[in-house]
Amino acid sequence: MADRSDLINQLAASMGAGKFAPTTFEESRFDVETGTLYCNGMVISKSIAEKAIQHFQMLEKKCDTKNSAQREMAMIYRCAVESVKMMQNPKVLSALKEEATAV
Repeated sequence: MADRSDLINQLAASMGAGKFAPTTFEESRFDVETGTLYCNGMVISKSIAEKAIQHFQMLEKKCDTKNSAQREMAMIYRCAVESVKMMQNPKVLSALKEEATAV
């Protein structure tokens, strides 16, 4: 857990203090029990992950795959969707849980 000065600096940075408020965030991690991703000082819950899937699927559908640039964007959106889905896959969660207990 962050100490008092880190919490104050994180709050100042989130309010726009920018480089005047150095922050120290812990390394990104995924909580297998709750399905929550912690990264860049943010808490990304399972419901936000579901919204991300829906958002990227919607963007992917808007792409015209006959156009090479849009086809590439469609693949990027598909990659994001599949990555989030993989994060929610019970087999992947089980493997992550085993890895966390082995450390």
